[in-house]
This record gives sequence, structure tokens and C-alpha cells, in this order.
Amino acid sequence: MQQCGQNLDFEVRWLPFQLDPSASEKPYSRMEAYAKKFGKGKEEVKQMGSWMKAKFDAAKLPYEFSEAALASNTFDAHRVLTAAYKHGGAEAQDRAAEALFHSYFAKEKAPNDPEALKEAAKAAGLDGDAVLDKSFAASETQEEMKVGQKLRVRGVPHFVIRTENSRTEQISGAQPPESFVEAFEALMR
Repeated sequence: MQQCGQNLDFEVRWLPFQLDPSASEKPYSRMEAYAKKFGKGKEEVKQMGSWMKAKFDAAKLPYEFSEAALASNTFDAHRVLTAAYKHGGAEAQDRAAEALFHSYFAKEKAPNDPEALKEAAKAAGLDGDAVLDKSFAASETQEEMKVGQKLRVRGVPHFVIRTENSRTEQISGAQPPESFVEAFEALMR
């Protein structure tokens, strides 16, 4: 964080939050889900996908959004992330998150796709087959869900920046880098 004029050391921790806890476990069309959610026609949703692709391209990240793109309930993906952190800390959890994001945004797979879950688990150093058991890390994940509820999180992404002495700043939604610099500077005062 050179913008803050200091060397900052921090750890990223991914906590579970479901935008739609009632979403089906059976994968469904992401295009149709977005059309319904945003009240748009198919062509408008495709334009949204093109806009997102441009954002991903600018960040040099892969992104695909076609009629083959799937969505589903996200709880299983959250179970993998919870277990990854418990098993190997922030680094293992980051590797699992990267694998899940790649599966969703680049390969258009549903968040609960068994192969995507296994790949994410393996990336974190976990047994890929173990995560297919629905009870795997389920109670721990349910407990972690309460953190977002206590913070009154309403959408994703939602960032909580906390110092060692428990001072916090929160940033909701996708924000430009300047918003993070401002939050870090506020916490250093």
C-alpha cells in the first residue's frame, strides 16, 4: 500500500454470505436468472455480460458469459472456503477462492459444480472427494454466516478492514482503489 505512505501487512479472510439462500441446488441458467433479477430482456443481459467482460479484460482476467453459464445455490462453495481457511489459513483459502472464481467466471460452471468444488478443495490442500459430503464443514459455515448478519451485510462484495486494535472501516460494493486507500488512511489516523 504505497499510496498510504506506509508498509502495511494484512491478511484477507473470505467469510460466507449468500445473496439468495433460497437459490436452487440444481444448476440453472445464469442468463435467465439475471433477466428475472434485473427485470431485463435477454439482449440487455447480454450487454451487461459484455460490460463485465470489458471490466475483466481490463484487469487481465478471463470472463465468459454465454447462454451456457450456470448459477446455483452457493452454500457448497462457501463450505469449501470455510474448510480451506481452517485447514491452511488465508493462503489456502485464497487458492480455493481463485479456483472457484475461475470456474464460475471463466468456465461458466455453477458454484456447486462437483468438479469445481473438488478442484477448489485440492487447490487448498484438502481432500477433493471429502467436500462432496454435504455435512463437510456445514456447521462451521453456518456459524460464519452469522458474522455477515451481525454486520448487516446486504450485498457482495463487502469488505471489513480491521486493525490489530479492532478499529474498523467497511466498504460495500465494488469500489475503486481510492476507496480502499481512504479507508486504510482513516484507520492509520
